[in-house]
Parts: sequence; C-alpha cells; structure tokens
Amino acid sequence: MEIKVDFGQLSQAADDLGQAATKIQGELDELEQMLKPLVSTWEGQAQEAYRQAQEEWDKAAANMQEIAAKMGMAVSTANEAYQQGESRNAARFGG
Repeated sequence: MEIKVDFGQLSQAADDLGQAATKIQGELDELEQMLKPLVSTWEGQAQEAYRQAQEEWDKAAANMQEIAAKMGMAVSTANEAYQQGESRNAARFGG
C-alpha cells in the first residue's frame, strides 16, 4: 500500500478552512448590517419572530465556524504528523 501526501496541499487546505470560518462571520456581519434598517421598522410579533430566528442563525453560524476551524486544525495537525513521520523515516536511511 502506498500513501502519498502533498504537504503543500495539506497546508493550503488547513489555511482555506481557517479562512472559511472568518469569511462566514464576515458575510453574516454584512448581511446583518444590510438588514438593520429594515428590522428596525418591525414591531411586535414580526420583530420577536425575527429576533428568535436570528438567534438560531447565529448559533448555527457559530457552529459552522467552530467546525471549520476545528477541521483546519485537524488538517494542520495531520500535515505536521506526516512531515514528522517522513523525517523519522528519512533519518532511518541516513537522510
């Protein structure tokens, strides 16, 4: 069995996942700013329904960000482990 790992691609994948978490928050912040003028005109049940929905969206977005960040860390850790393994194997052969 052959295992082939491209360290550069793994590093890029880890970076991309970290950036995805940041981008999600940026997009949500932008959307919230766009909606603020409209939402400020709502009253009563409409305002409360939006507030509740917004809380759920915020929780879901935070969860997505956390997952993306954790995936990025896991990919980065795997990349480091593969590189350490390769270094150990090279040292065994005098390299």
